[in-house]
Amino acid sequence: MTGEILVIHDLTVTHGEAASFVRSQLTDHGPEAAADLVRRALPVGLVALSMGTAGIDTGSLTRTLDTFADRVDAKSEAALASLDQTLTRLKAGEETVARTASLVLENLPAQVEAALSGQAGNVRATVVEAARAVQAAGMQELTTALARHSDSVRDALSLDREGPVRMLRQDLLEELNGTRRELGEQLALVRSLVEAAQVAKTAGAKSSRAIGAANEDEAMALCQEVVTAAGDMFEPTGGQPGVGTTRRTGDGVATLSPSITGHGRRVRIVLEAKLRSRSLSAKAYRDEVATGCRVRDAAGGLVLVPTRAEVPGGGVFARVDSCAYVVAAEDPETVSLIYLLLREQVAMLTVRQDDDAEIDLAQIEARLSIALAGIAELDEVGRLAVQAQKALEKLIAVGRQTQQKVRDTLTEGITLLHP
Repeated sequence: MTGEILVIHDLTVTHGEAASFVRSQLTDHGPEAAADLVRRALPVGLVALSMGTAGIDTGSLTRTLDTFADRVDAKSEAALASLDQTLTRLKAGEETVARTASLVLENLPAQVEAALSGQAGNVRATVVEAARAVQAAGMQELTTALARHSDSVRDALSLDREGPVRMLRQDLLEELNGTRRELGEQLALVRSLVEAAQVAKTAGAKSSRAIGAANEDEAMALCQEVVTAAGDMFEPTGGQPGVGTTRRTGDGVATLSPSITGHGRRVRIVLEAKLRSRSLSAKAYRDEVATGCRVRDAAGGLVLVPTRAEVPGGGVFARVDSCAYVVAAEDPETVSLIYLLLREQVAMLTVRQDDDAEIDLAQIEARLSIALAGIAELDEVGRLAVQAQKALEKLIAVGRQTQQKVRDTLTEGITLLHP
């Protein structure tokens, strides 16, 4: 891990659908496209996994809100300090007004005495006039001082003039707008991640459904070819519920020909296509076939899987019940052989039981075991033939290389003899 770069070496992912998706991308567009697909899918998957298990990570939002709170605290402390200074100045202004009023009152006797000096003729009128003059002057000074004090208070508390309250409001609005922008960007990022996760989930679901549908179509096409070649009737039923139920188990149904069952009898074999990221057990396949037989009113079942890896035991086919088989669709010849064997088995058991004929089950089982062993040996012969073919191709290639080396050596020798 270096910064925002994640490097993964020797990473192995075991997931059937993912491997199939990457394989198709590799086949259609090449290794660079497949690597780019994995490179783009990994971050989306990690983000979707984190949101699906632990919820959205709110760490960035919490850090933004904490930063906003710290800034608001700092601005508030600065504004309160400035407001304290303003209140101190206002208190000083009030003290100035008080001192001014005291001086006016203290100077009043001296001013009255000065006004009365030399005015003995009309003392009463002079005193009244002097008192009025002194009162008017004092009131003017008091009014001026109070006006200045009121202006100071208004400037300190007003939102329209420069002052600590206005500065606090401006700082808070700036911090709030900045925090809103940061939160908006982070929420937009979270929204985009959620949308990307939803798109990836939808695409993955569509891809899985598309892969499953493609496998079902290919398997049922092979079944139709095998069934019709045997003279039976094939019917696709994957999208239809069974009679008297809502279940849709069974992608197809083969109705055996009257030439093997006799007229008036309807003997059916249910056909199922399976594609799983993890192979099912033999018991799970047996239960699946039993359910399909009940839903489709069938006497036996055949399950087709893509490769040998999904077959219990790792062979090309496996018998999971008396009339139930799992076979790999990658070998059409084995599919045809197993179907022919199954139809004979189902027809024998069903028709003979309907006719109340005695059946030696032990002898039939022995014959079936011999036939299945022969098919398994045929599969082994096929594998050995493939190995022999590869060995022969390698032998031919080595022979050609040896022949070329001999030719080159002889040519050099002749050249040396005839310089």
